[in-house]
Amino acid sequence: MQEMLSKIVLGHRIKSLRTENGYNQARIAEILNLSRSNYSQIELGYQYPTFNTLILLSQHYRKSYEWFLHGTDETKPRDYRGPYSKVLEELDVTLRHMNKSLSNLENQIQNIKKKTAEAEIAL
Repeated sequence: MQEMLSKIVLGHRIKSLRTENGYNQARIAEILNLSRSNYSQIELGYQYPTFNTLILLSQHYRKSYEWFLHGTDETKPRDYRGPYSKVLEELDVTLRHMNKSLSNLENQIQNIKKKTAEAEIAL
């Protein structure tokens, strides 16, 4: 199971961006339309930022939402199927085979009906 994102880790990432870019807390709080004390609580890791705050931060610093949450800009696809992925893959293959078999059966039935109808006409 994926670890829950720590408020402290997220706060540290946000603070590092602010200091690297030479901003003070009051300026970023103003940009985010937050009080300075509210913004400070986020940086200190006492509270999570809202979704809207993270979006504004990502736009302002030109960092991906992924970077804030995982510390990297990698956006490789994640497999959310968990421990059942092998079973799901096997079921998918089985269903494809069944579909093909049903299609073949349907063709055979159509051919039998056609030959039966032709035989009846010939009588």
